[in-house]
Amino acid sequence: MSNYKKALLIVNPVAGQGWGPRLGQRLKRSLAFRDVVGSIEVTQGQDDAKRWAESAAAKDFDLIVVIGGDGTVGEVVAGQTLSDKKIPIAIIPVGTANVVSLALSLPWFPGLATDKILEARTLLFDVGYVPQQDRYFFLMAALGYPARVINDSPRHLKNLFGIFTYLVAGVRNALNLDEFQIRIQDEQGENRFFRGNTILVSNIGKINDLNFKINPHTSAHDGKFDLTVISSRSVWSFLVSLFRIIVSRQNKSSLVHNFQAGKVFIQTDPPVQVQIDGEDLGLTPFEAEIHPHGVLLVVGKRYSENDRKVSPLWAFKRLRKPHS
Repeated sequence: MSNYKKALLIVNPVAGQGWGPRLGQRLKRSLAFRDVVGSIEVTQGQDDAKRWAESAAAKDFDLIVVIGGDGTVGEVVAGQTLSDKKIPIAIIPVGTANVVSLALSLPWFPGLATDKILEARTLLFDVGYVPQQDRYFFLMAALGYPARVINDSPRHLKNLFGIFTYLVAGVRNALNLDEFQIRIQDEQGENRFFRGNTILVSNIGKINDLNFKINPHTSAHDGKFDLTVISSRSVWSFLVSLFRIIVSRQNKSSLVHNFQAGKVFIQTDPPVQVQIDGEDLGLTPFEAEIHPHGVLLVVGKRYSENDRKVSPLWAFKRLRKPHS
């Protein structure tokens, strides 16, 4: 028997080529079989999911299930951050990239995710907040090159080509890298100055199953942003910097700078594009602060909240011969 009694199922009807409503009905039947009452809400416009998530606890829901992509997850996270009572958020990934699901070590396929919701563990996560626009973000804010890639990946192309849209846009924009002057001020008033083409303000900056970390000490549970600045004057040096990040060797590169802060103010010359969790936020300057333990999320078995290294999915252990 489940510990949950009443679940709010928030469905994005256009995510995943329209699979959301069918998955919602299937999940509702599955929950009923386990004595959990499911109520389906289908988004029709912006902030629907945010509003429902904020009022979920007041309506006696004790579980929220998001059936959609990272954008829908972001709205639900924002709503729950505003709620005084935190209830678990589970995710059924049906979006284009589903980065949040990967970061939480959840099953990659929707059918597998539905079977794990009621038994999975939950953890509190930090949430980023942008006071100028009154916006929340869960994964990261990206300035410069990555924001250009996102803006160069329109919805109609993502619907046709999925994640390959980002790859093509990434290559196209890498051939036209622009460096800019950067000033980053933290909550203590300390200023750091750089020249670069990419700034990442990460809340969640690792994917355990891929053994990937943007920042060596990244954590979504420590009340700090993990900041990364990439400085490179050529496509080659930029690709080398990205490779070092992917293989967790960025500490050995003079082109990659990492530090932490609970609050940041970022100014660039000239102004550059900003995006949060894949959504355009305009141009710099950019200000953000962390909200510690803002949401409660369902995580996969392999998720590690500390800096412990987790073997990637493709890693195989060599069998040892038994001692005679």
